[in-house]
Amino acid sequence: MRSRARRRNRGVSQNLDSFLDILTNTVGVLMFISLFATLIATGSSPKTNVTIQTPLSTPTKKASLWFEIKGNKVSHLNLRDVREKEIELTGNLPNCNKASGQSNYQSCLLSVLGRQSNFTADTSSYQVRTVDKGVSLLFQPKSTDIGETSAQLTAANSAYRQVLARFEPQKDYLIFIVRPDSFEAFRAARKQAWEAGYDVGWEPHPQGEPIKIRTVIGSELPGGKTIGVQ
Repeated sequence: MRSRARRRNRGVSQNLDSFLDILTNTVGVLMFISLFATLIATGSSPKTNVTIQTPLSTPTKKASLWFEIKGNKVSHLNLRDVREKEIELTGNLPNCNKASGQSNYQSCLLSVLGRQSNFTADTSSYQVRTVDKGVSLLFQPKSTDIGETSAQLTAANSAYRQVLARFEPQKDYLIFIVRPDSFEAFRAARKQAWEAGYDVGWEPHPQGEPIKIRTVIGSELPGGKTIGVQ
């Protein structure tokens, strides 16, 4: 009797081992399939694309028109007017010659930047001044109520429409600095720009961080970046 009991128990143990092997292999295959399907979905789904953080761009020779989109309102930085005033100032400063060597050239640029560190300018919506020892232009809104909503962009007297009509799509393109709360207005402004024939570039920008753009001379120094057409 004992011998029979042993043989019976041994048979049950072997069957359980085989069952556990099959179960383990099956679970492993299912986990692999699930992981593979997740990776495929992540790579192909537009919702998981990180374009918002690092939008791809291509270089362009067109001149840029800059806009800020904040609070779902679009406002023109009017960088062109600021540049004109900046060039008036730098025209009275010494010229830096690249032929003198990279080290001497950058030293000359830093010296000139120091002389324009007190530069200021006003646009219709922003107060502008140099920061970072003359390397950057800081744009500070004159009020919290600047800009136009998505609905106002299409009005006949819209300032945004006037900018689009004033410049030429063959020579100019638009750059949007987009805050996290303003993608609705961005899509509306971009659509209107495309319909007018303009190329568009854009970059996401932290909600509370001010806008800084390199000065004319500051852009000659290493470390800057450009926003191309996307």
